[in-house]
Amino acid sequence: MALVRVTTLTSLPPGSMIPATIDGKDLVICNDQGTVHAFDGLCPHRNGPLWQGNFVDGRIVCPWHAWEFRCDKGCLDYNSDITLTRFPVVILGDDVFVDA
Repeated sequence: MALVRVTTLTSLPPGSMIPATIDGKDLVICNDQGTVHAFDGLCPHRNGPLWQGNFVDGRIVCPWHAWEFRCDKGCLDYNSDITLTRFPVVILGDDVFVDA
């Protein structure tokens, strides 16, 4: 895998999320209280586009059926056995890189 620059910290302040595409794979990048996380951008329930949802109280909310995923663990809020695929994030200066 290779590090790919996806954004800057300036463009991703705490409490926000953005979409990213790496080699045709859709991801969602979120900044939870200063910690940046990267996940598969599709909800495991029905492949809803998570980047079109909301980011509320450290949770990514799917726009289709309101499934909520904890950004700190990547798991469904109500069933920790259901998780999003997580990708490593590296911060270099102001740049945010994802290992995908």
